[in-house]
Amino acid sequence: MKYLKQFSLYTLVGVFNTGINFFLMPYLSHFIKPDAYGILSMVNSFVSILIPLIGLVASGLIFVEYYKGHNKSEFASIFSSIQVIPFALTIILLIPALLFQTSIAGFLEIPKMKSYWIPISIIIAFLSVYNDTLLSLNVTEQKPVSYTTFAISKVIVEVALTVLFVTVFKWDWEGRLLSWLTSNLVFFFISLWYFRRAELFTRRITWNYMRAGILFGLPLILHTIGKFVVNQSDRVFIAKMVSLDEAGIYNIGYQVGLVILLVINAAGNFYNPFLYERLERFDADAKRQIVITSYLLIMLFAVSLIFIVLIAPVLFSFLIDKAYSEGQKYVFWVGLSYFFWGIYIIYSGFIFYSKKTGFLGWLAILNVLLNVILNFLLIKQFGALGAAYATCISFFVIAAIVVFYATRLYNLPWFNFRYAQKVGLQKKILDR
Repeated sequence: MKYLKQFSLYTLVGVFNTGINFFLMPYLSHFIKPDAYGILSMVNSFVSILIPLIGLVASGLIFVEYYKGHNKSEFASIFSSIQVIPFALTIILLIPALLFQTSIAGFLEIPKMKSYWIPISIIIAFLSVYNDTLLSLNVTEQKPVSYTTFAISKVIVEVALTVLFVTVFKWDWEGRLLSWLTSNLVFFFISLWYFRRAELFTRRITWNYMRAGILFGLPLILHTIGKFVVNQSDRVFIAKMVSLDEAGIYNIGYQVGLVILLVINAAGNFYNPFLYERLERFDADAKRQIVITSYLLIMLFAVSLIFIVLIAPVLFSFLIDKAYSEGQKYVFWVGLSYFFWGIYIIYSGFIFYSKKTGFLGWLAILNVLLNVILNFLLIKQFGALGAAYATCISFFVIAAIVVFYATRLYNLPWFNFRYAQKVGLQKKILDR
C-alpha cells in the first residue's frame, strides 16, 4: 500500500510536470507560429544539454550515499561539497557564452538580435540543477508529499506566468522562456531554504567529496548528454536540413508522443528507492519482488503507448491549431522510442547501484554516434520523419544493451516464474 500510494502521487505530479509542455502546447499553438515554436524548441534543447554539463550529474552520488548509513553531519558534508560543482561550472561556461553568444545563437537558428538568450540559458540550466536536486532528495527520502507540493507549486507558477507573458503581454516565444526563468529563480531560493532547514549546508566542504562527485558524475555526463542528444538533436537536424517551420511542427508531435514519459518518470521515482532497498538485502523475496515489479512496470509502459496512439487524433482534431496537424505522424514513433527508454530506466538502476557508471559513459558515446549518423541518413531519405525513426532505433539499441548488461550484474530469476510463485507462497506461510 505504501508503494502504491507513492506511485500514485508520483504519477499525479508527472501529469502536472509534463503539463508545462503538453497541456500548454495546444494553447501556445494558437499564439506562437511554427517558426517561432522552432526557435523555442532550439533554446529548450540547448538548456537540456547544459543541465548535465553544469550539474555534472554529481548529485547522483548524494542519493547513492544516502543509503550507506552516514550520520547526519557526514551526509551534510557530502551534500555541501557537491553543491560547489554547479557554481564553479556555471561561471566557467558563462565566459565563452558571453564571448561567442552571437555565433552560438546563429548555429541554433536563434535571431542574432536575441542572442542574449545564450547566457540566460546557462542561468536557467544552473537554477534547474538545484530544483532537480530538491525533488530528487524528496524522492530519496521517500517524502512523496513534499515532492508533490514543490513540483505542483512550480508548475502552477510557471503556467500562470506563461499565460501572462505570452497572452497578455504578447511576448511570443520569449514570454514562454521568461516564465521558465522566473519560476526557476523563485524555486531556486525555495530549494536553498529547504536545504538549510534540513541542515544539509555545512562549512565542512572537502575536496575528497567534491572529487568523488566529479568521478561519479563524469561518465554520467556522457550518459545524460547522450540521452539529450538523442531526444533533442533531431530538432537541430530538422531545422538545418528541412526547415525551422517543420522543426516547430515536429516539436508539437514530439510533445504528444512524450506523454508516455508521465508514467515512466513516475515509475522511475517509485522504482529506484524500491530497487536499492532490495538490492541492499538481496534475499529470495527481494529478488522475487524486483522481477515481478519490473515486469508490471514494463506492461504499464506498453498500455500507456497504446493509449497515446489512440488519443492523438482527438488532440490534433480538437485542441491543437491546424497549422500543426502534420505533427500527428510523429506521435507513434516518439511514443515507441520512450517505451524503450522506460525499459532502459528500469534496468539501468542496477548499474547505478553497482556504481559502474563508466559503462554508461561508453554506451552514451555509442548512442550519440549512432543517433547522429541515423539522423543524417534517415532525414535525407524520409524528411523530418527520419528523425523520429532515428530516435526510436537509438533508444532500442541502448535499452537492449543495458538489459543484457544488468541481467549479468545481478543473478535474478527473470524467466523462472515458478521460482517467483514458490517464494511468494513461502513468504505467505511465514507471515502467518
